Amino acid sequence: AESILIIAVMKFVFFDRYTLTARLPLLALAALSLLLTSCVSISGTAAKAQVFGTQVDTTVDGEVARYFLEQHLQGFRDNQPLATEIGKLYGALGGAIPTREELKQISVDFSVDFAALFLIDQLLREPGNRKINADFRQLLSEKIPSRVDTAPFTVLLMPGWDYANNGAVTGADFEQPRKLLTSWGMENYLVALPPTGSVEENARVLANVIAENARSGKYLIIAGASSSGPAVHLALGEMVSREDLKSVKAWLNLGGILQGTPLVDYFQMAPQCWLFNLLVWFKGWDVEAIKSMSAERSRPRFERLRLDPNLLVVNYLGVPLSGQLSRFSLDKYPLLKEEGPNDGLTLLTDAVAPNSLTIVALGSDHFFAEDPAINAKTVALMKLIVIYLNENLNSSPGPRSFPAIQHSVDRAG
Repeated sequence: AESILIIAVMKFVFFDRYTLTARLPLLALAALSLLLTSCVSISGTAAKAQVFGTQVDTTVDGEVARYFLEQHLQGFRDNQPLATEIGKLYGALGGAIPTREELKQISVDFSVDFAALFLIDQLLREPGNRKINADFRQLLSEKIPSRVDTAPFTVLLMPGWDYANNGAVTGADFEQPRKLLTSWGMENYLVALPPTGSVEENARVLANVIAENARSGKYLIIAGASSSGPAVHLALGEMVSREDLKSVKAWLNLGGILQGTPLVDYFQMAPQCWLFNLLVWFKGWDVEAIKSMSAERSRPRFERLRLDPNLLVVNYLGVPLSGQLSRFSLDKYPLLKEEGPNDGLTLLTDAVAPNSLTIVALGSDHFFAEDPAINAKTVALMKLIVIYLNENLNSSPGPRSFPAIQHSVDRAG
C-alpha cells in the first residue's frame, strides 16, 4: 500500500506540473498522514479517576492501564496477580526515574499508557518534584493573585520550529504568552531565531543575545519550547562564557526535544524519506537543520553537555494518555508508541533536562497551546519560577536553595 501511494505521488509530481505549486503541500501532507496511520491504531478502554491532582476521564490502551489508573494508584489491590507484578516493578527500580530503555520494556510488559502513568508516579516520588507540582497547583487555584516582584528579571523566549509561518497555529511564536507576561509587568523579549534553523544555529543566536543582555543589570530567565529546547541546552552547556552565565538564573524547558525526536530518524528511511524529502524541498527547509533534531545526533550532544549546578531548571512535561491526543499528535504518537510513552513528538524521558525539577501536565501532549487552560498555566509557571528565584536571591550567600533534586534521567543511554 505504501509503495502504491508513493508511486501515485511521484507520478502526480512529474506529470501534473501545472497544479504542482498549488497542490503539492496538501498532497504531501495528506500522503504523509496516510503513511503514518496506515499500519497503526490506538485501542480505547474507558477509564476515569482523580490522580496526581488531575481529573482523568478518557480512554487508555487496555485493562492493565485502566486497573493501574482506577485501582492501583488509588491504593486498591483487587487484582492480586497484577498487583504483585506491579510491586515487583517498583521494587526493581526503587525510587529511580526509569530510563528510555526501561520505559520501552515496561511498555512491552504492561502497556504504553501504564508506562506513562508509572513515569509520573516515579517523578512525583522525588521530594523536589512533589513540592514544585504542589506549589504550581496552589498558584493555579488562587482566587486573588499573589503579588510577585518581577523587576529584577528579564525573560528571553525561544520560539519553536517554523514559528514565523505556523506559530500562530501551534503556539510556537509565544505571541499569547508574551502578551500575558507584558500585562503582568514582566520584561520579555522574543529571541529572533532563524525560523527553521538548526540546533547549532539557534544556540549561537541565543549565546549572542545572552552576551548582549548579561550586563543589563537584570537576571535572565530563558524559556524555550520544543525544537528550541536543545538549542538552549547547547548554549548554556557549552557556548555561553562563564562570566555571562552569571546573569542566567533559570531555564524553563517547555517540552524541549532535548534528545531529539525519533520521527526525524524515521523519515530518513525509505520509503517515507521520498515523501518527506519532497515536502522539505517544497518548503525550502534545510535538511541538515532537520537532521540536527534527530535522535541519532541529539543523544550524544545531550550526554556531553553539563549545566551550572546553581541554575534553576524546570521542565513542563506534557504526558498524554492514548485517549488524550490533540489534533497535532494523532498521526505522530502511534509511530513513537513502539518506543514507549511519548508526547506526540518525542519520548517523555528525552524531554527532561538533567538535575532539574519537573512539573507534570497529565492530559497535555507536546502541543501545549491546545490546552484550554494554557494561559493561566503560563502565568502560574512564570510566577512560580520568579518566586523560587526571589527566595533564593534573598537567602544567605551560597549554593542554590531550590528544592533538592537529582534526576536519574542521565542514566538513559
